[in-house]
Amino acid sequence: MTEGGMDGVGGSEGVNEDKELGRTVLANGMRRSIGDGKSTNVWEDPWVIYDRPTTLTRSNQNATGVWKVCDLISEGGDAWDEDKLKRCFDEETCQRIMCLPPNRAQGGDKWVWEVERSGVYTVKSGYKHAMIDTWRQFELGLDIDADATTKFWKRLWKLPLLSRYKVFLWRVCWGVIPTVEALEHRGMEINEDCPMCNLETESVFHALIDCPEIQIVWVMANFDYSSRVYHANVLEWMVVEAGNWSDEKLCKAAVAMYCVWERRNAKKFSNEVIRAENLWPKVERITDEHLAATLIVPNNTMMPTTLEWVKPEHPLVKLNVDAAANRDGGGYLGGLVRDSEGCCLGAFMGSVHAPNDVVLLEALAIRKGLELALKIGCTQLLVEGDASLVIEMLKTPCTQASALSAVCKDILSFSENFQYVSFNWVPRICNSTADYITRQARIDQKDALWIDSVPFFLSEVLSFDE
Repeated sequence: MTEGGMDGVGGSEGVNEDKELGRTVLANGMRRSIGDGKSTNVWEDPWVIYDRPTTLTRSNQNATGVWKVCDLISEGGDAWDEDKLKRCFDEETCQRIMCLPPNRAQGGDKWVWEVERSGVYTVKSGYKHAMIDTWRQFELGLDIDADATTKFWKRLWKLPLLSRYKVFLWRVCWGVIPTVEALEHRGMEINEDCPMCNLETESVFHALIDCPEIQIVWVMANFDYSSRVYHANVLEWMVVEAGNWSDEKLCKAAVAMYCVWERRNAKKFSNEVIRAENLWPKVERITDEHLAATLIVPNNTMMPTTLEWVKPEHPLVKLNVDAAANRDGGGYLGGLVRDSEGCCLGAFMGSVHAPNDVVLLEALAIRKGLELALKIGCTQLLVEGDASLVIEMLKTPCTQASALSAVCKDILSFSENFQYVSFNWVPRICNSTADYITRQARIDQKDALWIDSVPFFLSEVLSFDE
């Protein structure tokens, strides 16, 4: 064989390897979006929400005769046959299926790229998805991609955030805030451990991210920052992970680090102890106030005239909802309905096994809240939430096939049970009671519905909105 012939074979093998890699990437991110359910096989196609595309296993004889997903859909075509689901699957699988209703308006079933909320695959998105496992193997001291770092710096200075927080994050990433470790590197002899936990040397990453005394801050966050455990350097964490974050998520991370550092200084220099549990509400208050001051609001929304919950005008009632993700999958939902006097007519909280996307969870919270309002007997309803993307999609429905689109279409369909429904975005500070219920759901780990009475834990919180 000639040398040129060997080059030809090698090139062919390389092309085949690239194609195989591409198929693997697609297989790890594609899911069937259910329309009429006629072209999706229940047992062979990935159509139920999981962290990665997963096919179901036939586990009992009751599933005999069930082949296509349409066999599990009610006669109207817009809801699941819950009795049949319960006969065929365990409770967790049923919950995963029911969290995404069939999207009848979509028509036939479609393949969607689950990694993006739009459901549309792009080469950029595919590359990021393929590299996740590789990026998580980074160790401290490993060179970070120069182009990605430059892109992060440019984005940092454009964030809709006060300069003090941007400058602080810049100093944190360069490792120039005066931690014990940084001062010792400059030649000072301190011989102290972290002033907060007294367990480890105080590096920048330990002080702001990894110290056991401040883990509650990151756990209480309404965004998932669990990727921090794969890193040991703030700049590395930002460059590798924050490229997929929204500006709001990155801004809140910056403000959270600033507040953690303030708490550390209060303890070290004034012996003042600030409860770590109080830091995340402070982060939300700071970012909401800045949002209001700069009038950076989502499209199709009106900015509230005051940064507090406002009673609806009679005969309207107001539904406030919130949600939070669980790092182990699924999440927590909470909400309440109040009348024009501010009296609580009903409340709910609960947990779900899926999805793990906080935006989808916010949409599910709205759906759950509407069910509560209907059960109470409400006819004219104002719905408030702090998930701007969900509210935008409810005001301007998306025609693309995606999980969020399916849930929003289901919400709009369910809204036809009321005489009047309006969906409105509010800053988190105006949604604090629903947020509190969601936090309680994380603690209690149970589903609960209150109609005839208000739960004790909520009584005092409601007084702050009066």
